[in-house]
Amino acid sequence: MKSLKVGFWMVLIGLLILPAASVAETVYVSEDFEITMRTGPGSDRKIISLVQSGKALEILEKGEEWSMVRDHNGKEGWVLNRYLTPNQPCAMVLGRVRQDFDVLTAKYKDLKDNFDELNAQKKATDADLSQNQKDRDELSAAYETLKKEAADFLKLKQQHKQVSSDLEAEKTLSAKLDEENMQLKRSRIIQWVLTGGGIMLVGFFIGLFSSSRRKSRSSLY
Repeated sequence: MKSLKVGFWMVLIGLLILPAASVAETVYVSEDFEITMRTGPGSDRKIISLVQSGKALEILEKGEEWSMVRDHNGKEGWVLNRYLTPNQPCAMVLGRVRQDFDVLTAKYKDLKDNFDELNAQKKATDADLSQNQKDRDELSAAYETLKKEAADFLKLKQQHKQVSSDLEAEKTLSAKLDEENMQLKRSRIIQWVLTGGGIMLVGFFIGLFSSSRRKSRSSLY
């Protein structure tokens, strides 16, 4: 029965200690000095380490005046609570802010350099685009001119074809008229020859008849 009670109290104490041990709190040494880490909760205990300001410590056991802590190297000891703070010291925060500022400044410089490079590329691209637009407009104008000239050429070709056809027809008609004129001239020449020959023949007969009458009259006398 007695052993059962002892076991009960040990379990109860363990349950009370376990949450405090499992939930570790991180604290920092306050501004601009060093504190002593001792082997026990008292200023008469042996100093085992000096902790710099801004160093993070893990609280293992929280007391009213002293707390048991562990540093980043795993060393454990007791320090005074009045030198601990749950907030990071201003110098540490300022240092981190300065570090972040330097990182952001470097990133800003890189971004600015990238922006300037991209801006230069954009200007070059805009210039190329403007030149391409100008070339396209010139090609469009040349195409329109060529298309108009081609249309005029086709129109002139059609007109030339029509004129050539009309010229051939006129040549054919002229040749036909020349042939008809030649035939007409031949007919007129033949007509003139026949008319002249008829006239000469009539004159001959008239002369012959007149001569015969004169001879007949002469014989009568």
